[in-house]
Amino acid sequence: MGPKVSIIIPNYNHAAFLERRLQTVFQQTFQDFEVILLDDASTDRSQELLKSYENHPKVSCLLVNEKNSGSPFWQWQKGIAHARGKYIWIAESDDYSEPHFLESLLRKMNNTTGICYAQTVDVDEKGNTLSNRVVYTEDFVPNIWRADFEMQGNKFIEKYLSVKNVVPNASAVLFKRELVDQTLFSEMLLNMKMCGDWFFWVKLSEKTNVAFVAEPMNYFRHHAAISRTHTTAAKKRRRLLEEAEIRKYLLGKLNLYEASSNRRLLKKWFRLHPITAMFSASFYKMGHSIDDKFSLLLKFLRFKLKN
Repeated sequence: MGPKVSIIIPNYNHAAFLERRLQTVFQQTFQDFEVILLDDASTDRSQELLKSYENHPKVSCLLVNEKNSGSPFWQWQKGIAHARGKYIWIAESDDYSEPHFLESLLRKMNNTTGICYAQTVDVDEKGNTLSNRVVYTEDFVPNIWRADFEMQGNKFIEKYLSVKNVVPNASAVLFKRELVDQTLFSEMLLNMKMCGDWFFWVKLSEKTNVAFVAEPMNYFRHHAAISRTHTTAAKKRRRLLEEAEIRKYLLGKLNLYEASSNRRLLKKWFRLHPITAMFSASFYKMGHSIDDKFSLLLKFLRFKLKN
């Protein structure tokens, strides 16, 4: 019989934070778990450090890529494929948690609830508190994240995930492995770098109830190398493109988005995008067809003429 929880720790160049991440995993008050370590061709001393834990009694395997995958979601897929537990915790290598994290979230799991996540605190490189994520959801009235809750997954999508990603950090989430089928890791998800986690939670929430624990038990570290840092126009454009893909999915599958929402997104994207980039092959790697190309170009030209 396998462990109850599989803890997947995907790493890339987070040697400075790995020790604390690993210790807050191994010191959980709930101990029926395995740890799956992954490294995506790090260039710092991460691999040396991870190999020192390879024979730890809780570590079931260490998977090291010779070449960087280019997307964290390839690592998620690989880790889940090796998991034996009923539940999955993707414990990002630069984050850390309270010791009772697993114990608290497992109490909320039942036959109808397959996702549970805890409140997150943003911290800096040294672990100093930046903010509590309850502030991130204050634009919802009422702000339901001020207390524990449980709700049907499609309602959670319609009221909250359709607006923005209200699951701010994968490290805060525990979910049932059975929710992940072969279709979840689609080409669309695997090509994402910015918004893939948002799409992942949408897809899981379609199948189950979602629970939340308001106690802050997850610490989301912000530092220079974090993949979500939108420091350049190119990264901002990519973020908007990926968001557009998610909105397109929700519009087609769940009929949740109005055209006005997509127009606002398009305007934000056009403000960041020079006209020459419309003819760049790199843009169309996102999966846009020839028809999409000309449609976007026409919309872009109309937008420029009006603005």
